[in-house]
Amino acid sequence: MAERLGVAAGFRIELPAQFGWRAWRAVLGAAAVPAASPLDKGPLTWWLMRRLPELARQPAFAPLDGFLSVDPSPLRRLELARRLADLFDQYQVYRPDWLDDWAAGRDQLRRQAGEPGAVPLPAGQAWQAALWRALLAELANLADRGQPGAAPRPALHRRFIQALR
Repeated sequence: MAERLGVAAGFRIELPAQFGWRAWRAVLGAAAVPAASPLDKGPLTWWLMRRLPELARQPAFAPLDGFLSVDPSPLRRLELARRLADLFDQYQVYRPDWLDDWAAGRDQLRRQAGEPGAVPLPAGQAWQAALWRALLAELANLADRGQPGAAPRPALHRRFIQALR
């Protein structure tokens, strides 16, 4: 556009998660969807920083404990928290079906769209489903305290589609 018109300004560039959040808030309302998601990378990173030491002591999170025990410094924990927050951010955008299954207690990985069936979650990766359930329990606590929008993106998207219909 700048080459053709000489100027390119005022563009709004958004990632899918940002666009979705803004659309859900516009349709479902500010009372149902807060300005920012508690599962965005930033808030999720800090939640993980706070909870990782406690979670890592539980048997379900042995791989995380193994990673953190090599160097128990806050810097290593922050590195892990950032990577996990990014991972779950991507799952919310690209694999909400996995998160739905994990929330329902099905530790499995569905195949790509159009392919039937699912495969069991490998034993060394089962901590991911347990961590997602711990995150959802935290969101339920937020909702119990009256904080709006305490729902993962896939759940908000389903409510959004329902509202549009």
